[in-house]
Amino acid sequence: MNPEEKELLADTFKLSEENNRILKGLQRTARWSIFWGFIKIALFVIPLIAGYLFLQPYLDSAMKNYSDITNLLHGSSF
Repeated sequence: MNPEEKELLADTFKLSEENNRILKGLQRTARWSIFWGFIKIALFVIPLIAGYLFLQPYLDSAMKNYSDITNLLHGSSF
């Protein structure tokens, strides 16, 4: 192997190490992005579910009252 080939091989090795370092950084960034995406979804969805569960008895009684009123109005119009 002549010196020129050795130099090309060394340059290729340096470039592959740099490329590997960049790819590892991209992979780490992608993992953090997925993690924070789940956190953002949880911060949005959990309060909605908790609010629904907390308000469910009130919504049920309101719907029952609405149904009673509509039945009363329909029954008295005939």
